[in-house]
Amino acid sequence: MSVLNPSTFLELTQRFFQECQLPGTGPSTVVAATGQTFDLFAWISQACKEIDELHEDWSYLLVHPGVSFATVAGQQLYTPTQAGVTVGDVGQWRIDTFRNYLTSTGFPGEIEMSFIPYDTWLRTEKIGVLRTTQVRPMVFTITPEKSIGLQCPLAGYTVIGDYYRMPVALENDSDTPLIPQRYRMAIVYRAMMAYGTEESDAYVYNEGEKNFKLALAAMRRTQLPLVSSSGALA
Repeated sequence: MSVLNPSTFLELTQRFFQECQLPGTGPSTVVAATGQTFDLFAWISQACKEIDELHEDWSYLLVHPGVSFATVAGQQLYTPTQAGVTVGDVGQWRIDTFRNYLTSTGFPGEIEMSFIPYDTWLRTEKIGVLRTTQVRPMVFTITPEKSIGLQCPLAGYTVIGDYYRMPVALENDSDTPLIPQRYRMAIVYRAMMAYGTEESDAYVYNEGEKNFKLALAAMRRTQLPLVSSSGALA
C-alpha cells in the first residue's frame, strides 16, 4: 500500500505524522524508535487496540471455520489449545455455533449443541456418576478460563465451533491490523485524538474526533451482527 492508503503499522504511523502536520521527516521504522517517534508508534498501536476492544463481536474478529476437535473418552474439559487454537487467540467463543457429529459418518449426523452457563454445568454435568457416564455430548459450557466443557463424552465425535479473536498487537513495521483495509484510517483518527489531548492541540483533536466518528459509524454498520427486530406487539 502507501501512506495515501495506509495498511501496515509503519504506513499508518507515517500517515498519522502527516495528519498532525508535524515538522521534519516522518518515521522510517519502529526499530529503536525514541522520543516523539516512539510516541507516534505507541499512539497508533493503542488506537488499534482500543478500536478492536470496542466490540468483542466485530465481524472481522470472527474465525469461521473455527475449531474442530475430537472428543476423548471421559474428558470433559478442553482448553483452547487442546481444541486447536493458538494460546491467547480466543477473545470469546461464539456459543451459537457449536455442534458435533460422529467422526466416522461425518456431517449427515451433525447436531447443534445447547449452551449452559458454567455454574449450571457444574451442578448438572460435573457431579456424581455424571462425571464418568459417557454419552454423546448434547450440551456444553465455557469456563472462566475459556475452556470448553462437555458432558462426559464418548470417544469418536468431532466438536466444531467458531470464536472471536483477541486483538492483535502492532509491533513490527509490516504488521497489519485485523481491521479491514477500508476502515484503517479510523486508527489514525483515533490516534490524532490521543495526540491532541496530550499536546493540547485542539485542531488535531477536533479533526481526529470528527473523522473517527464517521469511520466508526461506517464500521458499526457493516462489521457488527445484524439486530433482528421482533414482530409487532399485540
